[in-house]
Amino acid sequence: MNRNWTQCSAPHHYTFLIALVLYIVALLAHFNVIHVSGEVALWSWVIGFGLLLISVRVKGL
Repeated sequence: MNRNWTQCSAPHHYTFLIALVLYIVALLAHFNVIHVSGEVALWSWVIGFGLLLISVRVKGL
């Protein structure tokens, strides 16, 4: 099956929830609602967003 590069699939429910939790951690850390180190906040945002981007491109993730 030859997929076109512009075709995307929706991420699975669990992948989306993991990315959402990581994003919420980064957002709450940014507004000082929770107190974590800056590196944890940064990497939770980067990994969550990267996971969401990869899951859109890779079928079955």
